[in-house]
Amino acid sequence: MIIPSLALALVFTQAPSAKTTLISAPVQVGTLDAGKLKGEPTQLGWSPDGTKLFLQTSERDAKGMVRNPRFFVMSASDGRADAIDAAPAWAAEYWAWKSKQFAPGSTTFGIEVKEDQKSVSATAAPMGGALAKGDPGSGGTTTEEVSGHAAQTQLVRVVSLKLKGENVGEFVGVQFLAGYTFSWSPASMGMVAYANPSGRLALMDPQGQKQEIGATKSVILPAWSNDGERIAFLQKAGKNKYDLFVVAVKP
Repeated sequence: MIIPSLALALVFTQAPSAKTTLISAPVQVGTLDAGKLKGEPTQLGWSPDGTKLFLQTSERDAKGMVRNPRFFVMSASDGRADAIDAAPAWAAEYWAWKSKQFAPGSTTFGIEVKEDQKSVSATAAPMGGALAKGDPGSGGTTTEEVSGHAAQTQLVRVVSLKLKGENVGEFVGVQFLAGYTFSWSPASMGMVAYANPSGRLALMDPQGQKQEIGATKSVILPAWSNDGERIAFLQKAGKNKYDLFVVAVKP
C-alpha cells in the first residue's frame, strides 16, 4: 500500500560520491498509547503485502529483561491496533532477516556486537542521555548529594552495536534486543536504517556512506518494508506514548 501525496526530498549526504537515496518527509500515521497496550514496543515489522504492521509490546522486570509479550496487528495507513493471540508467521519471517547480524545476502556488511561493563546511574536506559552514559549530572555539590549520586551508581552490563565505526545501538543495564535500533533493507538494496547517536533516523550503505533524515528524533524500531519502498519507525512522544511514522524510499 503506497501512502499518497508524499513529496520526495533529498536528504543530507555526508560525501558527494555517496549513493543518492531519496527519502520523503516523515508522515505520522498514528499514535500508540503503550499504557493501553500493556508495555513498551519491542518489535515492529511489515506484512508481505505492506498493508499491515506487526507490533509486539513487552514489560521489563527489575533486571531490564523483557517479559509478558503481547501482540498486535496495525493498519499501515492509520496505525489502528488490534490485539491478537500470537505473532503471525509472516512477522517471524520478517524479523529473521530484518534484525540479524549481517545484511541479507552479505557476509561482510555486518554489525559488531561488543559487551562491556561500566558504572552508570541505576536509572540508565537503552540509547539514553547523560544518565545512561554514566553521567549523574552536575547539580549535586553537597556531601549528601554526592553521597546520593554514589549510592545510585552501579556496575552494569553494556552491549554496544557498531557498523563501519558508527554506533547503531547501545543497551545499558537492560536486555539487548536485536533489531530494536536498526533494520536491514531487503537484499536488493543492501542498506541499513538505524537510530544514530543523536536519536535520528539514518541510512548507511555498504561503503559506510551515511544519510540522516531530518525532523526525526528519539527513534526506535525502524522497520524496512519487504519491497524496500518504505521505512516505518516509532518516536517516543512522552511517557508510555509513541508516534508511528512512515517515510517513502526511492534509491
